[in-house]
This record gives sequence, C-alpha cells and structure tokens, in this order.
Amino acid sequence: MSKTTRILWLWLSTSFRAAPWLMTISAALVAARAITAPTQTYGVSRLVDGIASDRSSTIALGIAIIVGGLAVSFVADGLGWPLQDTAQERMAGRVHADLLDVTTGIPGLSQHERPDVADRLELVRERAWRMGVGAEVLLWAFATVTNTATVLTLLGSVHPLLLVLPLLGGARIWSAYLSSTRQQKAWEESLPQERLVDRLIEAAKDPRTGLELRVFGLGKVLLDRIFALQTERFERRVAAARWGGKVDGSVRLVFGLAYAAAIVWVISRARHGQASAGDVVLVLLLAPQVDQMTGGIAQNVYWVGEVVRSFSRYDWLREYANQNSWRSSATPVPERLTSGIELRNVGFSYPGSDSAVLSDISLTVPAGAAVALVGENGAGKTTLVKLLARMYDPTTGRILVDGVDLATIQPDEWRSQLSAGFQDFVKFELTAREVVGIGDVARASDEVAVRTAIVRGDAESVIAGLPNGLDSQLGKKFTDGVELSGGQWQRLALARAFMRERPLLLLLDEPTAALDPEAEHRLYEQYARAAKVAAAETGGITVLVSHRFSTVRMADLIVVMHNGRVEEYGTHTDLLAAGGRYAELFELQARAYR
Repeated sequence: MSKTTRILWLWLSTSFRAAPWLMTISAALVAARAITAPTQTYGVSRLVDGIASDRSSTIALGIAIIVGGLAVSFVADGLGWPLQDTAQERMAGRVHADLLDVTTGIPGLSQHERPDVADRLELVRERAWRMGVGAEVLLWAFATVTNTATVLTLLGSVHPLLLVLPLLGGARIWSAYLSSTRQQKAWEESLPQERLVDRLIEAAKDPRTGLELRVFGLGKVLLDRIFALQTERFERRVAAARWGGKVDGSVRLVFGLAYAAAIVWVISRARHGQASAGDVVLVLLLAPQVDQMTGGIAQNVYWVGEVVRSFSRYDWLREYANQNSWRSSATPVPERLTSGIELRNVGFSYPGSDSAVLSDISLTVPAGAAVALVGENGAGKTTLVKLLARMYDPTTGRILVDGVDLATIQPDEWRSQLSAGFQDFVKFELTAREVVGIGDVARASDEVAVRTAIVRGDAESVIAGLPNGLDSQLGKKFTDGVELSGGQWQRLALARAFMRERPLLLLLDEPTAALDPEAEHRLYEQYARAAKVAAAETGGITVLVSHRFSTVRMADLIVVMHNGRVEEYGTHTDLLAAGGRYAELFELQARAYR
C-alpha cells in the first residue's frame, strides 16, 4: 500500500471507527443537501420553459422539483447538523485516544532526545484537533463531489462546451493549494521559534522561576526575546499569505471573465433559437453556484490539506512507534534473580549525538546486592540507571539479567518489577492518596499498602499536615489545592517508590537531595531494610546514586565512575585502602564536614 493510500485510508477508517452509523447517515444527508440547490435550479428552468411554451406538465414538473428540493433541504438541515457535530466530537475523542495510545506505547525515551523527532511530535500534538475535524471535512468533500457531479450534468445538458467552465475553477483550487502549501511551509519553518516562545512564556509565568527573574532583572530580556521571535514568525507567515493572495486574485479575475463570456454566449444562442429561455435561466443561476462551489473548494483546500498533513504526521508517528515498539522483546521477566545483572562492554550515546556517555563498562552485580554509583556530575551514573530500567538499549555491548539479554525481555514486564526514586521526581497534582498509590497501580486502592508506603517513606508528617489527609488535593492549580515544599513533595515521591514491596530492581537516583542529612539517613535505613527483604525473597538488587559518602558506605558494592567509565569498584573499606579516586573524594567530603 502506497503512503498516500495509507494516509487516506487512515483518515477514512478513523472517521468511521469513531461513529460508523453517524457517519453513514450524515454522508447520505450531506449528499442530499449538496444536490438540492442545483436540482432546484433545474426545476426553475423547467418552470420557465413550461410557462414560455404553455405546457402544464412541464410547469408541474418544475414546481414538483422545487418543492421536493425544499423538503429535502429542510429534513437534511434539521437532522444533518446535529449528527455532524456529534460525529465530529466522536472523531476528536477517537483521535486523542489513539494519539495517547500510540505515544504511551513507545517503550523507550529516544523520541524525547532527538530535536527532529521532538519537532514532529510537537506538530502531531498541536495539530491533533485538526484531525478531529476530519469527519466534518470528509463529509464536506463528499458533498462537494456530489454537488460538482450534479452541476456538470446540468451544464452539459445545455451544451457540452459549458463543461469547460467549471474546469477553469480548478485553477482556483490549484492556486489555493499553492497558497496553502506556502503557508504550511512557513508555519513549519517557524516551529522551532514557536516552541522556544512557549518555553520562554512558561518560564516568565512559572512561580519557580519568578525569584531569579526578578533578582537578575531578566523580565525585559525575556520580553524582548519573545517579541523578536514572534516578529520573525509573523513576518514569515505574512509573506506567505501575501503571496497566496496575489496568486488567488489573479486566477479569480480570469475565472470571472470566462464566466461572463459564457453567459453572453448562451443568451446569444437563445436569441437565435438554439437554446430555450429555461437554458438561459439555468446557466444564469448555475453560474454563481459554480463560482461558490469552486470558491468553497478553494477555501477548503486549506482544510483538506491540513487534515491530510495531520494524518500524514499521525501515520509517521504510528510508523515510528511501530519501528520503536521493541515487539521482538518477548522473553518473560524472571520471577526472581538467581545470579544477578551483568554488564558486558556496555557503551551508550544519546540519539543524535556522536559522543559516548558510557564506554566499555563491564560489571557484575550479584543477586541480592546493594550497589552504589558514585562520581562527579556527568560521569554517566544517571544514564546507567536509565539503561538498567531499559529506557534505552546500549549502543554497544549487552546487559544480561540472569544470563538473558535485557534487550530481549518484554519491557513493560521488566518495568513492572522495578521501583524507583529520582531526584527529578514528578509533582503529580492529584490527591495525596493517588500521588503515593500510583507507585503500584494494581494496589493503588489498597489503604493498608498506601499507608505502609507512607510510613516507609517517612511521609507521615506530610499527610498529617494536610487539611483532608490522604484525600487532600495537591497543587495550586486547583481551588482547594495545597502546595507543598520541595522536601514534602520528595517524601511523597519516596513513599511512592515504596509501594512495590518486592521489586527485582530498586533504582534510587539521589532521591533525597531535598532532605536534610538526618532525614536522608533515616530513609536509607528504611531502604536498606527493604533491600534485605527483597534480596532474601526475590534476589532483588538495589542501585543507589548519591553524592553523600556517609550513605553509600552501607552498600555491598561501590562503583566509582569517571568520564563514562568504571574507574574502580569494591567495598568502602577496600576502596579507602586502595587510595584511589574514591578515597580522595571521601576525604574531601569528610574534611568539609569537619
């Protein structure tokens, strides 16, 4: 199937999947409405011919066609618009549901790291509503085809030469297409500026950035930058619109002159007895209808083009999701770890980048072990955590779980056996119960599980301070929402990480950065106890990233990373005795505390 055919089929099938009966009935009604005006025009011509020749049967036929057209129009208008509105709403709902299903179905994170993919995803999301009007545009296109066929039939009945005139309307359609294409290109070229404007506006109004904006006097800088970007976008799009207006105006002038000549010609034929009075009336009344028809097509070429382009992007997204679905990863996740996790010559570069973040990492973590990753910022610790969670696959090398390549394990199953706490945690603006419970969706409604996780995450004081306890709405965006401090949000994030009690892999990437050392120590004791239970029951492994050496010393294995490589590893005692980078960093931090 060609790409064009696939896109058109996607448009058609999505419209009818959303509301099959509504679309079918609406299609019949719009077709009936589309032929009403030209058919009634034909009825008027029959009526004029009947009066001119004094034939009662022709007069009756003309009246019947006119009255029948009024009845059809009344019924089609009365039923059609509500049905079309409902079909459009169903279509919009289907499109947004499908987009969410496709985007959330991509198991990795590579689409967030590539600017070219990010731009196209932004276009898909931003223009999704245009796919939502796809049902209406599809019905309009069907009505246009029906109307055009009827008008051509009537004009051809007067004289075949008149069929050339509606074809001249194709020039208006062509000019509208060129104009639409030029404007679309200008829009897409200005998309990077538009995304930057959105980010700058968000930064200008975000309370979290308000303090620094005012301290450093950045308000005017931001406004000037936003204004410059907006001006650049505006000038590019106005230039495209101006060009389209000139082309369309020229084509319309030629189109109008041709129709004027056609009307004069038909009148001349009638004066010489080569056409009837009804034919003259028919052409006179059809002329503005053809002009409106071609004008309507020209105006709606933009919308047809937008819908087709939107479905083209949607088709691209579906293909991208299919190619990055990791469907070949079908190996079931083990119920417990027996040997552990092994990294063999693992290297990694982020998509679109040639520089390696990780290089030639070989490491074995035994089942049940607690391993700490230490090193300076940019050493590759967080990237390694992402690879273990299989947010990416290694660029080189392999990660083995009990001897099985992690790249072959079903990603959703693997993640269902993970739990994690991150420094850059998400502030889910839900109820406190939901903020914690979503750490294990299957047990989110389990009151005991939620409260146990809150205790283990040392978040009891946070819940106690909320007006409605676990049922309190969090976040200032809501009328009765409660805003929390950074430390309180982090405690709830830690409690969320405790919802899964027996994970095969617990990932802790500086999850206590916003807490004081005493609270951090207390929490890591909780994690240590949880890790021991998981190790005994499932062979679970705990991976800890931290800059506080008082915390990492409790780990069974400490891995020191530098410039994307493992520089040394061992126990706290062994590494101190070795006198390497770990000993140096430990001594620097101890000296600072002293």
